[in-house]
Amino acid sequence: MNKELMEQIYDSLSKAPEPTVVGGQDQTESELNLRTKRQWVLEDQYEYDGLRPQKPLPFEAGQGDLYLDLKTNTLYVPDRTWTDEELLQLIDWNYRQAHAASKRFPEKPVLPQKYSESKFIMRAVESVRKLYDADVSKMQMATNLRKAEYGFSSQWWVYFSPYKERTMRGQGQEVWTYNVWIDPETGVVVDTTAVNLAAIRTPIDEAAAKSVQKDPSWIKEAIRIVKDKQGEQRKIVKTYLTDTEVNNKRGMVAVDVLLEDGSKYNAEFRYPSMMLRCLIYEPANKGK
Repeated sequence: MNKELMEQIYDSLSKAPEPTVVGGQDQTESELNLRTKRQWVLEDQYEYDGLRPQKPLPFEAGQGDLYLDLKTNTLYVPDRTWTDEELLQLIDWNYRQAHAASKRFPEKPVLPQKYSESKFIMRAVESVRKLYDADVSKMQMATNLRKAEYGFSSQWWVYFSPYKERTMRGQGQEVWTYNVWIDPETGVVVDTTAVNLAAIRTPIDEAAAKSVQKDPSWIKEAIRIVKDKQGEQRKIVKTYLTDTEVNNKRGMVAVDVLLEDGSKYNAEFRYPSMMLRCLIYEPANKGK
């Protein structure tokens, strides 16, 4: 990209993170969902196969039904089914924006010296294997170190996803990804979560909630996960369901598992399958 385009992008980003969208009102929800799936497939082709639009996204009216007014940061979209070319133009623009932003704000947090990045990756791989019996060796991986800010502590993030994940989603295939968060100071895994965006959530109604409260199998499964899969050796002193009102609406059952030293695990299960969604660990000295 030339300097002029970079400055145009900077100016666009300074107005608002996302442009105001005008048009597209005549599209139904199903049409929008179909467009999203098409865009996922094209984005993978853009990123991995080198597919590009024939022309860049127009910045003036009259050059196409899809165009971006940079002066007002307004995106005008067609009231019809988008063409692949239009989807590619928008994908290309989004990637150009991300590239420009990375050039303008290139600073990265200083990596902690106590553990290497490879050590964090190894611990993330092992955590996914233990909890979900999943082999991520052939999956794509991304890592990032989140700085301590906005009330959140510094954490390493390791993300595993299948190759061409967006294409799989666009074709209606089931996709599982894994997020692992690790404390950079101690090297302890604090959150391992399995994500399936296509999974259907079943809200827990009042009758089902009463049944869950009386069913000891949720507690037993949480203990099994913590002891047998996580390999926890410390004594468990208390277990109970937590945040039931919120989790009932989400279709989740969460169990707190308290240890003798004050540390705690929170195991969250999908209802009614009892499939583990995530295991979160909170050390006793958190916040000290």
